[in-house]
Amino acid sequence: MAIALHHSRAKGTAKLVLLGIANHDGDGGAWPAVKQLAKYAGVDPRNVQRAIDQLEKLHEIRRHVQAGGDHRFAAHERPNRYSFLLRCPLDCDRTAQHRMPKDSPAFLEIDAPEGVAEASPPDAPARGGVAEASPKPSLNHPNTSKKKSHVGNRASRGACGHDLIDERHCERGCATARVQETA
Repeated sequence: MAIALHHSRAKGTAKLVLLGIANHDGDGGAWPAVKQLAKYAGVDPRNVQRAIDQLEKLHEIRRHVQAGGDHRFAAHERPNRYSFLLRCPLDCDRTAQHRMPKDSPAFLEIDAPEGVAEASPPDAPARGGVAEASPKPSLNHPNTSKKKSHVGNRASRGACGHDLIDERHCERGCATARVQETA
């Protein structure tokens, strides 16, 4: 699993599926059910099938159709078997951290999604990449509504009987003064 974590070029669901296959990998390969891989990755089984196709294109696994299981499975019920093909690159230090030299081609290879700029290091001057976060907007916006008629359950009413918008005008435009407050 460490090799999958450190050396796989897969991303997202495909990487989760690869980790599931690596988790089941043994001497005879791995044959987890698509349903089990879907549970690991938290996706639909169809997405697992797409991820397996991607992993085959990346040459990180090989699918052997109906070659999994053992003698207890009928030939037509055998699951697919997956061979985990990833290995450490020659310049990997092969420790638990799988460190690569900084000048290694594998270390320098970054597959950023199309249209996404890589972020510059924190001490580098800003020249593109990811912009700093803008400040949070204020939640203390001034009340732009002029209507003051309802405060809690009380309504201010003018002499005309309508709800007041301000001290001298009601909601219907009558020029009036505050007369009463009703509950």
